[in-house]
Amino acid sequence: MSTITLKNGNFEVVLSTHGAEIVSFRGSDGTKYVFEGPESVWKFHAPVLFPHVGRICDGFYTWEGKEYHLVNNGMSRDMEHALISSTETSAEFELTENSETADKFPWKFSLRTRYELRDDGLSFTTTVTNTDSTEMQFSLGSHTAFCCPRNTDPEGTTNADYQYEFELREPLTTVLLNDSAQLKADEDGTAPVTAPYGEKEAGIIPINAEGFGNGHFFTAFKSGWVGLRNKKDNSLVKVNCAGYPYLMVWQGGKGAEGVSGNGFNCIEPWYGTADAENTDHTWENKSGLISLAPGKNFTADQSITIVR
Repeated sequence: MSTITLKNGNFEVVLSTHGAEIVSFRGSDGTKYVFEGPESVWKFHAPVLFPHVGRICDGFYTWEGKEYHLVNNGMSRDMEHALISSTETSAEFELTENSETADKFPWKFSLRTRYELRDDGLSFTTTVTNTDSTEMQFSLGSHTAFCCPRNTDPEGTTNADYQYEFELREPLTTVLLNDSAQLKADEDGTAPVTAPYGEKEAGIIPINAEGFGNGHFFTAFKSGWVGLRNKKDNSLVKVNCAGYPYLMVWQGGKGAEGVSGNGFNCIEPWYGTADAENTDHTWENKSGLISLAPGKNFTADQSITIVR
């Protein structure tokens, strides 16, 4: 594992070859935007999720009669990625099939994660290419954890001084999850099941000490971004979600206690879903999978914009 630092006049970002993950994203004034640890709170920062997003029941699935083994949120976050290019303000990493992936995913692939600093934030894209000879099916997403409260917030600030905000302030539709963060099934065994989220103010999700359990999951939104707004100073961290079919929010750490740096709230655009609670473990029966023909590629954009 090694790290690389990107820097421009407004931001500094530290990236790791382990998971091709952001491990630090700071403003020039020292503001910490992405959760940096400690591991005792959460060992990740902004993992890239591939080829599965969310919970996978019993740690396995089957494809063409063979069993494959994955952890929750896939394998990418736990593997070394090769650094294939870098400049002072950009870097690109790649993960391809290898001996470690053989019992996890049946296809040959390339997963490229590219970062580039902008004046207003960080361009963050992931591109999957099918390098195999047959059609490939996969899920893809990100899981960026944003400090909440931040280290530069006034003393006494807690996560209740923040809220999630959908760009269009639209009424939200939730995908129902059980207590294990698996898709709930209806009486007929169909999943996913959706329902109105029931927020008091359309497109606004308050944050408080109760948190979001194993996550609140949304679909059928038209907003191009979802953000984390500081209600005191009106600053906003936005994550691109244009075109995504699903988005998860999740809260962790000690943000409700006002412990700066130890609390975070995640914004997670997903192409795909967790397993259903009644899954038969068959990969092709999973909901939300992307199908990709040989030689084709698919790019997801989860870029981060800072509005101060």
